[in-house]
Amino acid sequence: MKVGFFFGAGAEIGYGLPGGGKFAIDLFRQDVSEHKKRLRDQLSIIDPRTNYATSWLPENYATQRIHAFGKNEFTALIESSIEYRKHEIIRRLNSFDEEVEYALSQLDIEKDILSNKFNEEMNTSFGEHLYSTAIRMNPILANEVKLFGSESYSAILSVISGGQNSAELQRYAGAFLQLLVGAHGQSLVQRLNQELFEAAPDDIPIFDDVTGMFKLEFSRAGLTALELLLEKRRDYDLQNGNVSEILSAVSQQVLENIFTTVLDYQSLIDSHFRYLFSPRTEWAKFSKMVIFLRATRDYIVEQLGEIGDLPNSGYYHDLEKCNQLGLEISAIGTSNYNSLIERISQDLGFEIPSVQHLNGGVTDYYNPYKNSVISESDPDQVPESQILVPFVLTQSGLKPLTSVDMSRRYVGLYDEYVDSDRLVVVGYGFNIDDSHINSLFRKLIEEERKPMVWICSDKDGFAESQKRDLVKRLRIAPEYRELITVIPVDPETRSSEDTEWLELVAQSIEE
Repeated sequence: MKVGFFFGAGAEIGYGLPGGGKFAIDLFRQDVSEHKKRLRDQLSIIDPRTNYATSWLPENYATQRIHAFGKNEFTALIESSIEYRKHEIIRRLNSFDEEVEYALSQLDIEKDILSNKFNEEMNTSFGEHLYSTAIRMNPILANEVKLFGSESYSAILSVISGGQNSAELQRYAGAFLQLLVGAHGQSLVQRLNQELFEAAPDDIPIFDDVTGMFKLEFSRAGLTALELLLEKRRDYDLQNGNVSEILSAVSQQVLENIFTTVLDYQSLIDSHFRYLFSPRTEWAKFSKMVIFLRATRDYIVEQLGEIGDLPNSGYYHDLEKCNQLGLEISAIGTSNYNSLIERISQDLGFEIPSVQHLNGGVTDYYNPYKNSVISESDPDQVPESQILVPFVLTQSGLKPLTSVDMSRRYVGLYDEYVDSDRLVVVGYGFNIDDSHINSLFRKLIEEERKPMVWICSDKDGFAESQKRDLVKRLRIAPEYRELITVIPVDPETRSSEDTEWLELVAQSIEE
């Protein structure tokens, strides 16, 4: 049985690499001064007599100020996250106790420790006092808000009102409240703008002129969350700290966890990628994007180096078992940027096909001047006197996807999948900002009738509910629904009921 695999970020978290949201947060915490210096050095050696310098770069390019993304751009990310992921934010806040329990496990804190600290210092039992009736949101904004009935958020409010408050805990409590109001407020504003008139004549244009008048003040909706995310991660005394300190540590983790799934940096790339093609007229935005992409590549490489010795098990290690299960690896694609899968297969001594990095990778560079993708493995193609950027984060980089190099990569992987008997997708979320990859799978399912197995996390729901969501996200016609098999597994063990994911794939094929 020939199987074509595709891996997303979820396949690599077990190796110690960050997921998409944490990835974006960390990028904005980086010091980019060294990248500015390198770009300045490169500009100084470009020959000013070339057409590249006289017609493509701005005048005085060698002395122009080099810009980088800052708080304004991160504010835009928060706005986009609230606007487009509002329902996910509300869902996560409505499950606040579950979020806290997961954060406690990440911090290696037993829940009893938090409860006992609270009971000792507050003279009341953890979860005894809830704020579900003391705080009610205006029904115009939302009919059902579960945050105030949460034991954990109520505990935070009790500590704040009981004199054990710290300034940081209050900021975290305010951040969650701002996000709650912001997400519900965005839903209300959207409804108002779309349903301002219950009925109005289509042939009278003045009614169109007054739609879309309402707008949420995003800078306030996520302001505290923005500040907390951008600041250096705090270290708390989890062993000897008081209840306020432990709750602050947990709140910090919960806030980061929420944004690791909802942070939407597609808007940032959408609004800046095109400026890579117009440095002469948009130098500030051009240099911001150059610095951002170079810092991104360094971060990816640094993360891979920091994990040190790799764990001896993971999704990539499991591929070694394909042969004994009767599975032939016919193709491998990935939305990840590093070469970890190639490294592991080489270390273990099993062969895999050439891995196609559909979102670019750390060995790829893009030349916006020529709209071409260049591999660092072929240094003869790399012009010394032209500005290249790492070819990563290409979800919205439409022009690079039109280059011959990338077209071959996509078409080549598609053809390899067509020659496969089954597709297996691991740790990939089919999110909207990867629509260029999603359309590839939709075409394979609907036009080529390729069965697909999706390995996902059991923490995100049962197989049937996740399948419904996937069908909607992929926009699959109902008659092709049965071609999709969803297998939720434990992210830690990569198994379901003691059966490993690859064995489950083999079983699904036999059925």
